[in-house]
Amino acid sequence: MVETFTAFDEYKVTNASIQWFDGKDYTPGVALGCTGKLELETEMKTVTKKCEGDEVRHVDIPTQVKGTWTGHLPIENLRKVWGLATDGLKEGIFAYGTGSRQGRGILTFEVLDLDEQVHMMRAFANMQFSGGLKWELENGGEEIAEIEQEFISMKDDNSRFFYEALTNELKDETLVKDWLTKFSPDMALASATLTDTQKSSKGGK
Repeated sequence: MVETFTAFDEYKVTNASIQWFDGKDYTPGVALGCTGKLELETEMKTVTKKCEGDEVRHVDIPTQVKGTWTGHLPIENLRKVWGLATDGLKEGIFAYGTGSRQGRGILTFEVLDLDEQVHMMRAFANMQFSGGLKWELENGGEEIAEIEQEFISMKDDNSRFFYEALTNELKDETLVKDWLTKFSPDMALASATLTDTQKSSKGGK
């Protein structure tokens, strides 16, 4: 039997959405901003085995995924990305200081092919923005400068760093509809593979 392959020429990343983690729960998903570019790179840990001085096994184990998002953010999201807070300040005043902590949450995207007919959904279920406040403004510029912001995707309760799916291969229509705004690691699991922790949280045994 000849194996067939799905052609998917990634061309455009769009519909970035984030469910902010407020320390206890995840907020409803909101549009992150206008995406200009998305870059990803895996950080690896190398484990080797030697026999009589020669390397006989070499395994690269992913430890986290580092990303860079470039685009335009609404000011509410930008404040959460950098950790600006209004605690102890007059109404309407936000500040950045030693207590600032970068925003975290569940980050999702939609990737389109060249003809914008095939859709790939991607999700980072344990995502933390990284790096400090970085800002630049040039008077008289011909284009509004984009924000370049790094983030880290760490393993979630399923020991996964990110998820992806072609919409035409997903059998669960609810998952397709909810991916961008309500994604959770549980949604990706086959029911038979729920962990003990997840079973407990769902009232299982």
